[in-house]
Amino acid sequence: MDQRTSPFFSRFVRNLSAFGIGFALVMGAQVASADELVMRPDINQAKPGTKFYVHGLSMTQVARKFGQPSKKLAPEPAKGTKYQPPITRWVYPEFTVYFEHGHAIHLVKHHQRPK
Repeated sequence: MDQRTSPFFSRFVRNLSAFGIGFALVMGAQVASADELVMRPDINQAKPGTKFYVHGLSMTQVARKFGQPSKKLAPEPAKGTKYQPPITRWVYPEFTVYFEHGHAIHLVKHHQRPK
């Protein structure tokens, strides 16, 4: 019996082909999704000492640093509910600052969605 006609060889070739096709599909899907992902530096990742770093600042300090916000949203959830801590949001034209118990925890830049 020739090696190319043996049952072991034909199973090996089928499995190798299936693996190769599966691998190519997975890699193709990853490349396609990578094209859609837009990586850019963001003020969400601000480091201590930079303009947009607010972690731990009080509401007064944030107001001094950026001025008064265009909108102050009430704490969510309302005081006295079982879901705590309440999160307060101050909305500025370019970003929103999130507070927990009166201290800043995040500054999130507003992004325009691609059309």
